[in-house]
Amino acid sequence: MITVLFGSNRLIGTDIPLVFRDNGKDKQLFKIELRTSDSKPLIDIEIRDDKNVPLGIVHKSTSFVHVHKDYEGKEERVGSDVKKMMLIRRSDNATVFELIFHKPTEVEVNGVFHIKGFPLAIEATKDALTIGGLVFSHCTIVKRGAAIVLTRNGFMM
Repeated sequence: MITVLFGSNRLIGTDIPLVFRDNGKDKQLFKIELRTSDSKPLIDIEIRDDKNVPLGIVHKSTSFVHVHKDYEGKEERVGSDVKKMMLIRRSDNATVFELIFHKPTEVEVNGVFHIKGFPLAIEATKDALTIGGLVFSHCTIVKRGAAIVLTRNGFMM
């Protein structure tokens, strides 16, 4: 069972940590698959700005397949395994995204995220998950499917 630490919150057993549901269509913030050989989570995620411009794209937790020219993608590895990935803004050296593997089945995701059509930034830090004026801190959600569902009118957990 995979545990995702998302803004200090533990999401256990979910394959879709956060989704924006609009007019019956779901837009996932990031996708998780399990590698069949060892059940390691493989994460696909697009880090976008508030204008929907892609700043960085991570493919299967292995590498950045796209990095905006104003950003730098960094990876820390032990052997061939990725232990940490970061997207850093060049202008001020600020980390806008990080993916950290603590254990083979425990991964931490932090950063500032935007989903096309959702009007608010989603900010995940080591202390909390902030969406608009709502702050979630040190919550545990054990759930299959979507752990957090955002809509234009609210959210569900």
